[in-house]
Amino acid sequence: MAGSLWQVSDEELVAALLTREESLRRAYGEVLEVVAEAEQRGLAASLGYRDTVALLAEATRLSRREAEARRMQAVATQNLVATGEALGRGAITAEHVRVICSVFEHCPEWVPAERRAADERILLDVALQAGPEKVSRVGTRLRRYWDQDGPTPKDKPAAESLREFRFRIGFDGRMRFSGEFDADTGATLQGLLGPLAKPHPKGENGEPDVRTVAQRQGDALAEIVALAARTEDLSVQGGERAVLIVTVTLAELENRVKAALLDVPGFDTVDQLRRLACEARVVPAIFGHDGEILHLGRSVRHASSAQRRALVLRDRGCAFPGCDRAPKWCTPHHVSWWIHNGRTDLDNLVLVCARHHRMLHHSGWDVRICHGQPEFLPPPWLDPGRHPIRNTVHDPPRPPARPSSFQALVAIHPCAKTPRRVRTR
Repeated sequence: MAGSLWQVSDEELVAALLTREESLRRAYGEVLEVVAEAEQRGLAASLGYRDTVALLAEATRLSRREAEARRMQAVATQNLVATGEALGRGAITAEHVRVICSVFEHCPEWVPAERRAADERILLDVALQAGPEKVSRVGTRLRRYWDQDGPTPKDKPAAESLREFRFRIGFDGRMRFSGEFDADTGATLQGLLGPLAKPHPKGENGEPDVRTVAQRQGDALAEIVALAARTEDLSVQGGERAVLIVTVTLAELENRVKAALLDVPGFDTVDQLRRLACEARVVPAIFGHDGEILHLGRSVRHASSAQRRALVLRDRGCAFPGCDRAPKWCTPHHVSWWIHNGRTDLDNLVLVCARHHRMLHHSGWDVRICHGQPEFLPPPWLDPGRHPIRNTVHDPPRPPARPSSFQALVAIHPCAKTPRRVRTR
């Protein structure tokens, strides 16, 4: 078929690419099975080689680094059974296996087998919808949960913070600036510039991003400034002040509504009140504690601040499978588009980053809300069955249960970066 690829359609070419990639992954899984058996038999010594790595390097002309990586993966997949099976099916790549094995190299011995299996499944769920880089990030979070106490902190003298910013405006209105930040501020700014200064993906005609590194970083800084300009004051993030979100059951809410609102004669349920509003041609709106609107129907197009807070609580960031963009870089997208009479309600909104927002509008991907959670349907060329996918990158792993001899831990909020700890006496 190689000589006639120019004759096939775009869909057939993509299908051929995916089929061959799957075959390549399965073949790599079979190689690891052979390497594991050779390691178990001690084949290298019987053939006169020092070890399995030397055998692989000499017999297959691999670098020692690659030979050692394959030996390590072959041994690890004997214990990480689910990872080995996924590779054998062609569901994950060799890079995924390398990352997962690297994560479990640092798994403490006290973590029970069932907990290890559950954590392995967490990594595999991410690997089935994202690249090795995202799996590595989730693996880093897992390692933090395994070793929540971390090393004993060392007291260091507080260094004097040095922050300077000098600028001048030229006759043409352009700003020229220089300055210096302390280490913490510099690290924060670098973390913000990193994802925003990446080259843009190739366009429809395959043209690359022609901007220089300095130009990309300048555009990234301009985007950060624009983000800050959209806030009401400096103590906000992504257009939202820090808020305390309190949950309440539906029964409690309805009881409070009955006591506070339903004083209309002949109406004693929420459904009757909503029916009254519909018959009176009043736009139905549900308000929060301070009067913020949670349900707007077709009254406005853009989500309110309260709705955005609810979306952040539900989606935790970009909901597109495999994306780990934080909520502050995301915007609400109408599942049923506004131009198609879609409503600005929570069950019709989903948080997505700018890149995946464009994909939803200009590709074959679709999204729906199922049981209160967003699910994405791949285009037919990627998955003919269009099986729904949910993003699990933002899902935090559950803290493993420690033996009683270990230090007790307080409950950890899923968005917390640094776990708090309490020592028992």
